[in-house]
Amino acid sequence: MSKGPLWLRVVHRLERAVGEPVETAVRSDTYFDVVSIVTRTTGKAKGTAESLSRRGLHLLNLPAGSDVSRMREQLLRMERRLNQLTENVEEMGPDARPRRRAEVD
Repeated sequence: MSKGPLWLRVVHRLERAVGEPVETAVRSDTYFDVVSIVTRTTGKAKGTAESLSRRGLHLLNLPAGSDVSRMREQLLRMERRLNQLTENVEEMGPDARPRRRAEVD
């Protein structure tokens, strides 16, 4: 008696023929060395490309992605501070009189 349809047995045999060498390669030290080198090289290439694009955009007086990220961080800080100040004013209540500049200093 067979273990299933012929096509399934063929697929399993093919999977094992390809899968075993791949699994062996992926578990080797060489594989991890290559992945490490590729990751490092990719990081350097991305850094170089970002640097070149940033310089080019700045030459054209356009913002780069890093500029936009910094601006977003600044806006978030300002929004948090504004919310904090709004809460402080609300806690003072409607009866609080505005202080003059001389009183603040």
